[in-house]
This record gives sequence, structure tokens and C-alpha cells, in this order.
Amino acid sequence: MGKPAYAPDPRRRALLAKIHIAKKGLGLSDADYRTILHELFGVGSSGDLAIHQMAELLNHFIARGWTSGGTSRAPAKPARGRAWIDIPDSDPHHRQKRKILAMARDMGWSLDGLNKRVERQFGVSDIRWLANQDDLQVLVKDMINRMGRKGVDPYPER
Repeated sequence: MGKPAYAPDPRRRALLAKIHIAKKGLGLSDADYRTILHELFGVGSSGDLAIHQMAELLNHFIARGWTSGGTSRAPAKPARGRAWIDIPDSDPHHRQKRKILAMARDMGWSLDGLNKRVERQFGVSDIRWLANQDDLQVLVKDMINRMGRKGVDPYPER
């Protein structure tokens, strides 16, 4: 199967540029970015997308928290030692991810440590991009077991 033969179009170039700016702004690794392209559209490159798919990809990045603010230069990745990150309500697994972050905090784990574990175990560089329900459940169950062994209550809100 060959690449689609899209004619040069200034709209395509502008959308491709915006997609790559959003990728950088969200701090996505190349592997995470290509995973998103594959999961959403079945392609490995944004150049293979039609214009409407490019717009859909940008909407996906906006739902993940990217803004095209222009002049603001926020860091692409969380600063080392940062104590928390924001999981937007638009994330379909926001409750589980927030619970994981709270449990990690209660056990004294750093965000960097949690992300390293997520990357080592699931191949995703950031907890925000872990999208597989089964992987999230495995992580939560393991963290509950670890909390029990450390004597930390995994259900303090009860």
C-alpha cells in the first residue's frame, strides 16, 4: 500500500506544522506520537492523513490539554521533581489516573519515578498517555498491594 498522493496544499502544510507544534507542546516522544497516529488513524506518519483527519488529530491534542496560545512558552515536559500534573476531565481514564497519582504521592514516589515505572512496564513515557484500560488496572492493583505491604491505607477516603 503506497502513500496517498496529496497535492501540495498550503492548508496541509499549515496543519502539519501545527500538529508538530502540538506534539512538542505536549512533550510527546516520537514513539508516543506514532502510537497515537496508529491508534486513531492506522497510519505511522501525519503526512499520510487527509485534511479532515489532521483537524481531528489537532482536536485530540486540544482535548489532551494542548493550547495554541502562540507566545506562551511553557515547558514541554514536567519539570524534574514536580509534585503533580493535571489530568483533564476529557481524558477517558481521568479518575483512574488521578487515583494512581494520589497513591504514588501517598507512597512517597516522585512523578519522575512513576513515569519511569510506567515506561518500563508499559512502554509509554508518561502516565498521561497510558490509555489501555487493562494496563491501568494492573498498575492500580499492584500499587494497592504495595501500599498494603508498606502499611499505607489505599482507601483513605472511606
